Formats: sequence, C-alpha cells, structure tokens
Amino acid sequence: MNGDQLGEHEKKLFHRLAAAGMRDEGFLKQFFGRHEVERDLKTEEDYGPASYEEALDTWVGTAESDYEAYWLGRPKGIQEGEIKPKKSRRTRNPKNVAGAWERQETLGRYLKEVASEDREIVRFRERAMSGRLLSKEEALAFLSSPLLADQPLHVLVNRGINLLEENHLLEEETDERGSYRRLAIKGRKPWRARPLAAKGPELVFPGDFVTFQDLRGLRAVHAITFSHPREEDQLIIARERSVIAELYRLAEDRLAGYPISAERGVWFVLTGDFNPQYPVRIHYVSYGRSEFSRTTFTLEVEGWLPPEEVLEQYRYAQSQVLGKTPRSPKRKNLRVIEFVTHHKGKSWGELFELWNEQHPNERFKDRSHLWTSYMRTLDSHLAAPDHAS
Repeated sequence: MNGDQLGEHEKKLFHRLAAAGMRDEGFLKQFFGRHEVERDLKTEEDYGPASYEEALDTWVGTAESDYEAYWLGRPKGIQEGEIKPKKSRRTRNPKNVAGAWERQETLGRYLKEVASEDREIVRFRERAMSGRLLSKEEALAFLSSPLLADQPLHVLVNRGINLLEENHLLEEETDERGSYRRLAIKGRKPWRARPLAAKGPELVFPGDFVTFQDLRGLRAVHAITFSHPREEDQLIIARERSVIAELYRLAEDRLAGYPISAERGVWFVLTGDFNPQYPVRIHYVSYGRSEFSRTTFTLEVEGWLPPEEVLEQYRYAQSQVLGKTPRSPKRKNLRVIEFVTHHKGKSWGELFELWNEQHPNERFKDRSHLWTSYMRTLDSHLAAPDHAS
C-alpha cells in the first residue's frame, strides 16, 4: 500500500505509521478501512494545530495496539513477496506487434515531458536545485544530506543556504535538551541536528538510512520514511517538514496516476530520469498451516495489456511460487476428498471397501489407488501440507 487511495489527512497518518515501523500492506488496508481517520483528523484540524497533533499521536497509539493484535492473529508460516514479471516478446507477429515493455517505455518517454512541465515540479526544481537537473552523484548526495533531511525548504532558502553544498553530521553530543549531532555546513556555523527516532539504545539522525528490518523496532516521531530509489532494501528517513519530505510528497501528489512509484518519482524530480514500472506487478501470499497450505496471487496490470499476456504472467507466477501450473481436478477426485473427510477415522482398508460398495461404477482396484487419488488431489488442487498422510 503506497497511500495513493488515502485522503489528505490519512496520508499524514500513513507516513507516521510507516516511520514507526507499521508498513505491512495487509494491516494498513485493514486499519484505514476500519477507522474513520480522515473525518476525525479533519475535525481536529478545525480546533487548531495542537489539537491536530494530539489527534495524530492518539491515532498512532491506536494503530500500535491494532498492529500487535494483527500479528498475533495471523496464521503461522505466512510468506509473501513480489515476483518479477516475465519479460518476453510476443510470439505472434513479433515484427509487427510491440511488446508490453516497448509500449510502457514509449509511454514513459511521453509522460516524462508532460511531468516536466508540471508547475509544482518546476517550482521545486527552481527553489531547491537552482533550476537544473542533477547528475546521479548529485542526486544521491541530495538524498543523503543531513541538512535536507532535517530542515524545511523555506528556512534554508530564506537563509540563503545553497542546498547543493556539501554538508555532513559530526560526532554525537549532549546538551540540556538531550542528544544531538553537529551538522557541518560549508561557510556556516555548525547546526544542531536532533534525532528522528530511536531503535533500542541507538538513535537515528537525519541523513541516516534504515532498513525494513530496522523499522520493526523503530520508534520515529514526526518523521517520514520511504524506499530509496536507487539503494535496494534501504529506506530514507527524514523529518516530516524537511526538504526531503517535501520532495517525496511532491512526487506522491503530482505524479499520482502515472505508471511510476513515488520513490521513482523522487528520482525523476531530481534527475529527469523517468523509469516507468513494468506494466505487470505480481504479489503473492502463501499461508502454511498444519492442516493445509494456500497461496493467493495479486496481479496489477495496465488496462491496455492483452488478455493472453495477463494469462501468461499468471501461469509464470504459478510456476515460480508453486513450481507447476495446476490443472482442473476431475469430479471423481473431489468426491474422493469429500468421502474420506466424511468417514474420518476409518482405515484405508475400510474406506476402500466402503467406496467400492457405494460407487460401483467408479471402483478402485486396490486401496493404494484410493489413497493415491486422495493425496494427489490434496497436493495438486487443494494445496495440502507436505506432511499430509
């Protein structure tokens, strides 16, 4: 869940929850579907900033309780993940028919020009980037800047600070307000940067990177986190009102509906590189219990993708996760499952005799054939656990 379907106030809470380590997609969908967050926060906003912040903190506390209950209530042995789509050319008329990725790349080049004219993106580039695009190295330095992860854009602009100047955090120190790190800025007095979050005894400061694993034990206040657009498994964490946070919200809002994630949108704003998503995204969840196992697939596809290509991607996902492409079961095999379940406790010898007596036209020659039919149907079509017997 990336927050695209949420309201303005729900998005603010969404980022708070993500910063506090609550990023599970299933939980977030359940939480925002269950609670009237948007209406409540909109009401509190009318009472003033203090009331609004207090309401946000209250909702975070509610989410933490729900999150704990959510994980305790989930079945054991759950695995989920993403599958990289199969990128293959269509076999029919390959010389005349464009493949899915070809079409998406062409669309991406067109949308790059459209997005580059967006007034808010142009304005941000003028204020934060001197009106030019950044190189890869400059963009990476921008995203790792402690100053930009700590301070609002209008503060830095008003003080005449060049956002592209090198800056870095120095050693950790302590004053009457607690821990801080001195932030060195070229030609300026050192700045005091306060921590964004705590992970056990360790503090997380602006400009630090965290991982998804770190988030499970991270308690962040007034911070925003999002995936690094170029560093796999790395997350950027920044103060809620900082330049980096404004950059992310800009990409999230102005590029909504584009075939590009908010993280890739951040990279586009900085560099002008528009890298669209592949037109197929595949997510799977596998549930492993002592009684059975079950797998579900979620395919998100662009509306223009031909049906046969969707089918090909689904078959590919099945082969990657299940190791096979399932076939439809025969009705006899389903009747065997129901028969054995109904006569639970009987031996296979007794089941064999009783089946042949009740189904003279579908007799088994040996009780091992009945057992094989039962087990193969469970394994192939009803997803039995590996140890079923």
